[in-house]
Amino acid sequence: MSQNNLTAATRRSLGDEIKMVAPNAVLVRIFPVRRGFTYLFEPDFYRTFLDHKTEEGVARLVRRTFGNLADWRVAHDFYLPTGDLYLTPEPHQKGYIPEDDQSFGLVPARRIEISDGNFG
Repeated sequence: MSQNNLTAATRRSLGDEIKMVAPNAVLVRIFPVRRGFTYLFEPDFYRTFLDHKTEEGVARLVRRTFGNLADWRVAHDFYLPTGDLYLTPEPHQKGYIPEDDQSFGLVPARRIEISDGNFG
């Protein structure tokens, strides 16, 4: 007799968790904790404005999912459609301002990790 794994069926991806609070978000830019803010961007490169508490909750989800794989003392971008975590471009590089190169700065050389697709 086979057993069903109920926890696997109820687990949501990190992207799904973020979409619950920001349905139009495609990119989360997580700045170091000392800077105290997080940006969420829509596909048209505009920011989604949420309250600070919600933004910080999203940042905690991403940090917890990727744990020690990233150096959280610098900024990172989480791209929801693919589950990829990227090192954020520096202010002088293309992609720091998401619309400047129409790619959010998601250069393969800056990719750090791909999430396992599940949260929790």
